[in-house]
Amino acid sequence: MNSLSKNPREIFADIFSKYYGKNLRELIGELELQFEDKTPKNIGNIIIKNILNKAEKEGSVIPEGVIIKTIRVNEKGTPLESMSFAQINYTQIVNENWEDSYLFKTLSSEFLFVIFKLSNNSKMNPTLTKAMSWRMSDEDLDLVSKFWELTKDNIYRGDFKNFITIKNNFICHVRSKGLNSKDLMETPQGTMEPKKGYWLNASYIKTQIK
Repeated sequence: MNSLSKNPREIFADIFSKYYGKNLRELIGELELQFEDKTPKNIGNIIIKNILNKAEKEGSVIPEGVIIKTIRVNEKGTPLESMSFAQINYTQIVNENWEDSYLFKTLSSEFLFVIFKLSNNSKMNPTLTKAMSWRMSDEDLDLVSKFWELTKDNIYRGDFKNFITIKNNFICHVRSKGLNSKDLMETPQGTMEPKKGYWLNASYIKTQIK
């Protein structure tokens, strides 16, 4: 079967499976990556892009428009953090419909999840264990649309204190996404409020990467 007839799940499995079980140092060496200073914080993303570039040069057809996300998990397979997305544009969201919104367009896209596992002995040198294509189900998208409508309504009413948070144990939540508490954005009311963004809950991600 050539790459043109394969679906994204099969394509990414073919590309990444040869790297499974290798830690960061081994991947850096195999991909011949060099850094002038210390290893950058986004080394996971750099490794993924280099793997994909190498595969493309070798003839693999990489699906277009795929959103790449690196996921770090502990020994039990639990993500270490929630997954961040863009800041919420307060003045824009109040004039949007769900189907036209950033969140719908993003979460209805195809994702590539690349998973690195940390162990007690290798917290600074995690191992690449899995790469998978993922797309949110229609059922979950419907649930997120309700979350988005509540978020939009809060902003329309000028209520920036009662967004759905991670404590609500939903699929996603709203939380700070600025440089600091003084990093502000204009609201529909003409006031300035701390920047916030969308996040997918770590607990939800865990159910999707099993």
